[in-house]
Amino acid sequence: MSVKWAIKGFLEEANYYIQGIPRFFFVWKDEKELSIDTFFQKNVAKYPEDTAFIFNDKKISWLEADQQVNKFAAYLQSKEISKGDCFAMLMDNSADFLMLFLAANRIGAVAALINTTVTGEGLKHVISISEAKALFLGASHLEKTQKSLADSDLLKLPLFLMEDNESIPEGYEDAKTQSQNCSKPIVTRVKLIDLAAYIFTSGTTGLPKAALVDHAKFVKGSYAGQFFGFNFKHSDVFYITLPLYHSTGLLYGWAASLRSGCASLIKPKFSASEFWPDIRKHKATAFVYVGELCRYLMNNPPSEEDKNHSIRVISGNGLRPDIWESFQDRFGISKIVEMYGATEAVGMLINTAGRPGMIGRKRSDTSVIKCDLDTGEPILNAEGFCQKVKSGETGLYIQEISLFAKYQGYRDQQASQSKIMTDVLKKDDAFFNTGDLVKLHDNNWLSFADRVGDTYRWKSENVSTMEVAAIVNKFSEVLDANVYGVEVKSSEGKAGMAMMNVSIDFDIDKFAVHVDENLNTFQKPYFLKVTNTMQTTGTFKHQKEDLKKLGFDPSLSEDPIFFLQNNRYINLTSELYEKIHSGEERI
Repeated sequence: MSVKWAIKGFLEEANYYIQGIPRFFFVWKDEKELSIDTFFQKNVAKYPEDTAFIFNDKKISWLEADQQVNKFAAYLQSKEISKGDCFAMLMDNSADFLMLFLAANRIGAVAALINTTVTGEGLKHVISISEAKALFLGASHLEKTQKSLADSDLLKLPLFLMEDNESIPEGYEDAKTQSQNCSKPIVTRVKLIDLAAYIFTSGTTGLPKAALVDHAKFVKGSYAGQFFGFNFKHSDVFYITLPLYHSTGLLYGWAASLRSGCASLIKPKFSASEFWPDIRKHKATAFVYVGELCRYLMNNPPSEEDKNHSIRVISGNGLRPDIWESFQDRFGISKIVEMYGATEAVGMLINTAGRPGMIGRKRSDTSVIKCDLDTGEPILNAEGFCQKVKSGETGLYIQEISLFAKYQGYRDQQASQSKIMTDVLKKDDAFFNTGDLVKLHDNNWLSFADRVGDTYRWKSENVSTMEVAAIVNKFSEVLDANVYGVEVKSSEGKAGMAMMNVSIDFDIDKFAVHVDENLNTFQKPYFLKVTNTMQTTGTFKHQKEDLKKLGFDPSLSEDPIFFLQNNRYINLTSELYEKIHSGEERI
């Protein structure tokens, strides 16, 4: 092992404890009145005329943003939304998204941040479990929302629209326009222990779950993002292309930037072709990533302009070892800070040392335990306790639950309990099961290996195979479906594949419509294997592992395989198979 990484690893851990321990003991108390709106208002006082947001080439100052936050807050209160009440936000990235979210902070309301790709049964479910009192939609999401909620009492919820890339149709209330008529809100004091948001995540089973996110998690996450990840300065311009309904973009990225008062350059959606031109135009100095974003940028043809930018640091998660150094070299990125975390987890790891391929170092409050690598089931010793892996081995990553690492879980108590492991290493201890496999390296360095059980990761999302299969099986001509993830060499994670037993009158074009209308983009099975015989175990459980190994290679299948191209399933040929793996055909 390199002495360099041993020393850097030690310094990284020492810095973590030196900075964190005093705050856990003296600052981050449950009853302390603190939120990210506190940081926002400090910026308003300190930098009133400086730029807070850049959106669609329009600059908004901190003072202007604060005025709009107050209007949104008063508007929410005029709709009888007060402290503890929830309203749902289904909106693309925008300055209005952030100002509406800050308005919720200011009055103590809870924002349910809905994935903009969710549709059909999934959309109905997340709105229902959030118990929202109102829906705030970007105008472009109106049609799918109405269709998804058809024949449901949820259609009776008050509905307010915000203009995005589509105009607001007649007959609907324009929330921003109407908010201009509102006066100053009644500001509500919030404590760290108070709930701030629901952020939705897919677990190992079932429909998306609403993770409980209090103000403490936002404050702590913003601290980690600032002091371990980006080290923002007031002069920075932070480029945000990740969706703001996710923790990485909102909590770890943007909330961290608030601590410095730097400007945020907001992109409605990621665009590989516009990414670097945006950065050059606005002289952005930092951006937050997921691994797939970096791969998309690598897939662009090399250019003499690749290093023509002012980026000094990038931080995020999922940057795979096979492209880490080539990405850094090609684009001249001086500092990459990889982190590992999950919305519902009780802690995170941050590789501040910049060791390629690593997610950070294992600390004393975490463990990597031996398990069945296919199922994630722990392998116990003779005393009935879990066993720690040795250096070079892969195991299940777990995080200890304590007074300093509290577990909030989900709105669904049963789902919350399913993530807690007890009597793990000793009697009466408790750990959070991340559901992730990691490899333990020398000097306690860790690298991400895979998801366990019935989930796979695609487009930086955890996909529940049971959830996808349930929706696929709702198509009347599908008799049975087995969903799993398959590796695509040109992409991060695993793409969805479904092995299906279908009726004689199965219409694949109609099935494609069903998939498009009822599954999120990251959930769609991009490959179909249509068969007369399903592979099951003796207890009629679907077999997946052998199918995963076969992948989507048509030469290894006796059954026809189809590929989802432009929302239509087409026959997968050997030529197309090679193009998908090489990246010439994008998924």
